Formats: sequence, structure tokens, C-alpha cells
Amino acid sequence: MSSSSLAILIMLITLIHVAAFVVMIVIRIRRNEVEGTRGDSALITPCVVCGEPATHRSYDGLDPDEQRDPHTGRSYSTDLTHYQPLCAAH
Repeated sequence: MSSSSLAILIMLITLIHVAAFVVMIVIRIRRNEVEGTRGDSALITPCVVCGEPATHRSYDGLDPDEQRDPHTGRSYSTDLTHYQPLCAAH
């Protein structure tokens, strides 16, 4: 292989790597925009009790089709609308 064809091969491989990197960045940016997590302006869900930032969700116990875990006996719902955002204090 001559040095000029080797240089062309290296340039093509480099170009492919740069193109792949750009595609990954575009995918990452678009995914974050869809999820609503754009850095400092990320969406924060307030606690339904006090309005502080929520850290978890808790089952409200109001689902008419409530399920029960056979191992723990705890009730839960498959309908996510029955889970309310709560802060660490609640």
C-alpha cells in the first residue's frame, strides 16, 4: 500500500468516527428534549402536599382494580395515575 492510499484510508476512517460522534450527540440532545431534561431548565415535579420538589411517587389507594403483592401483602395499582408525587418529608 502506498503512503497516499494509507493517508486517504486514515482520513476516511477519521471522517467516519467524527460523523458517528455527531450522530450520537444529536440523538442525545433530541432524547433530552423529548424527556424534558434540558440541563438547568429540567422539569421539576412538585410534591402534592407541600409543593417542594418530589423525590418519589406514592400509591394513593384509590384504584378500584387494586392489586395485592402475594409476598408482602402490600397493595398497588397498575394505573400510574394513582401514584402521586411526594417529597422526601412526605
